[in-house]
Amino acid sequence: MERLGNFIIAYPKTVITGIVILALLAIYPASNIRTDFDLEGFYPQDDPVIEDYQLLEQEFGRDDNAMLVGFKTDSLFTSDVLADLQNITSRFEEIENIKNVLSLWDAQQVQSSGNSLEFSSYLEGKNLNDTDLNSLKEEMTEDPLLSGYLVNDSATATAIVLVIEESSNTYESKERIIGSVNEILEDYQQKYTFHVSGIPYFRNQYVNMLNDEIVVYIAISSILIMLLLWYMYRTKWGVIYPMVIVWTTLLLTVAIMQLTGGYLEVMSTTIAPILLCVGIADSVHMISKYDDSREAGLNKRKSIIEMLKTLGSATFLTSITTAIGFASLISSSVVPMKRFGIYTAVGVLIAYLVTITFLPAAIKLTRKKRIVDEKSSGFYPRVHSLLKKLAIYTRLSYGKILIAGIIVTVFFGIGLTNLDVNGRVFDDIGEDTQLMRDSRFFTENISPQFPLEFVIDTGSPDSAITAGIINKASRLDSVLREYPEIHRVAGLHTLIGQIHQEMNPDSTDRQNKRLPTSDSAVAQYVLLLEINGSEALSRYVDFDFSKLRITAFTEDAGSQRINQIRNEISSDINEIFPASNVIITGTTILNADLTDKIVYSLAWSIILALVVITAIMVFMFKNIRLIIIALVPNVIPLLMVGGLMGYLNLDIKPSTAVIFTIALGIAVDDSIHYLARFRVENMRSGAFLPSLATTTIRTGRAIIITSLILVAGFGTLITSAFTSTTLMGALVCMTILSALFADLFLLPALFYWLKPKINLKKSSQ
Repeated sequence: MERLGNFIIAYPKTVITGIVILALLAIYPASNIRTDFDLEGFYPQDDPVIEDYQLLEQEFGRDDNAMLVGFKTDSLFTSDVLADLQNITSRFEEIENIKNVLSLWDAQQVQSSGNSLEFSSYLEGKNLNDTDLNSLKEEMTEDPLLSGYLVNDSATATAIVLVIEESSNTYESKERIIGSVNEILEDYQQKYTFHVSGIPYFRNQYVNMLNDEIVVYIAISSILIMLLLWYMYRTKWGVIYPMVIVWTTLLLTVAIMQLTGGYLEVMSTTIAPILLCVGIADSVHMISKYDDSREAGLNKRKSIIEMLKTLGSATFLTSITTAIGFASLISSSVVPMKRFGIYTAVGVLIAYLVTITFLPAAIKLTRKKRIVDEKSSGFYPRVHSLLKKLAIYTRLSYGKILIAGIIVTVFFGIGLTNLDVNGRVFDDIGEDTQLMRDSRFFTENISPQFPLEFVIDTGSPDSAITAGIINKASRLDSVLREYPEIHRVAGLHTLIGQIHQEMNPDSTDRQNKRLPTSDSAVAQYVLLLEINGSEALSRYVDFDFSKLRITAFTEDAGSQRINQIRNEISSDINEIFPASNVIITGTTILNADLTDKIVYSLAWSIILALVVITAIMVFMFKNIRLIIIALVPNVIPLLMVGGLMGYLNLDIKPSTAVIFTIALGIAVDDSIHYLARFRVENMRSGAFLPSLATTTIRTGRAIIITSLILVAGFGTLITSAFTSTTLMGALVCMTILSALFADLFLLPALFYWLKPKINLKKSSQ
């Protein structure tokens, strides 16, 4: 470090120029970073869950490529409303990258004509007078393929389905489609209140909301942090230096993401606020050490060298351990979590490199003696006085502190037993947002939009269009409808049942003869559907009639409930289809399975990170007592945040699970700074008690400053429209405060209790 310090002091302008050039080069790739939300991209390609979903996609098409536009009126079946619906539908069909548009105007009526079927439009070519409309209303609301899909039972709400081309199901294409849809709907806003939803719409709006909030919160957090830095340092350099470091870090990290094929998605968007808050800690600790050296009478050159020698290695160690905490996510089976861990770890290391190069060069060029203005800043004297009292208190009352620590640990440890793993598709969206109101419109008025898919593979051609399989599909339909979360079920059996009743209008027992009992009848109906070019047929059976598809539309019931339903239905499926292979898949299953994968992957990653960090501690200190002292304050914040979530009945889900990784990074950072400073002080004085007191006073000041900055940075997230972001802000702030108390109270108390016998001077060499 001394050699690096001498080089920077000799060529400060060269160093800063190099950093500026790097930052300028990073602007272009960083500005071209793309945003996307692809649920399939969360899985490795050989994952069984994604293989099942890809089978559905290959045989029947995607289930997440349909946007929904709906509205409600006193009565749909009036000539004016139907005319508007027809115009809107026609204009939607002209939108680029829209494969198909379905509305009541596309609804086909099935009618028998002797031994054949006729398919005709319910609405096209009809004289839409009041008499016709009343009869049409009755017929269409009783059609099982329309009711709960394009119209509700009372004929007061309707939906228009826009199917997006599979090749265009990307963020950019969907943004253009959404823009065109909104432009068309503007012409009818005075007549109807429109609601837009559907999985592709939700994903794009989610990303847009997230991106907007990131920009806002980076701005707000930056302003709050700058105000706090000004309050503490009372010099422009005390504000400029840390902010230049974190902004440069963000710019370089985003540029690296773009250049290596990364992009912003649900998880990686949290990298920015994390680096903004965590990345500033290194500069604050180093500035604090520089000012201490200047206060001790050292000149600028020696103070810079002392800063690098004392804290350069300590800061490197904290950066490495924090990076390990995030990089451990590479063990996850969830692809975006891997990327999140890698890029966050890279960002932490970039922050370190920028800090140890830019800060010494910038200090060398400034003419001020100290970064803090000791004359106008009242913060330092007050904190100094407080920490002196704290150092005395921890020495005299370490036993009480340890007992209190045990009680707190046990209390929050009990809370951990209440934790559940559960996540919803709309978990992160506030209930009062337009996105949620639109989603509730479809759930309450038509049907939910979350598909639960069943693919029944009979194993041989034509076996899926037998009376036995069709009747078994109907049995599964009945089982599914017993669940209150499932509102609608559709499949080939629905279509066959409708045709069967149309072909047998005079049956005296229509209720018990909704489906044909002979294979020849089913084959005949399928042939009639093929002759008439029915699109519905291709949605529910594959090309060689070996696979059957049944779709159930469920509420956003949460991953725990969806997995419970899946497990319960599996036993029914084994009974109903003993000779067939039945795959349960769909976007709903992807989301439910992903929640478990993310949470459990994160748990293993945290364990891995703790093991690696422990190994580093063993290498550093080679003393079991000192290792315990180092690790206990790092584990307690994790227990506290987990226990608090348990007591508050906050489920662990993808968005909240990341909090534990952040908590570990924050806790490790401060405790290592404390231990590193203690080692230096002990090397100088050779006396245990004065070294510990000095460490509490000197390093405690930097820990308090960084903690306040982190609280200011993460605290702004509490006002977010995303519940996950709000929880992240609140829980991370709680973690920061718990880590602060653990480092200032518990850490020295453990030193006084365990009294580690170790030659720190020797171990540091």
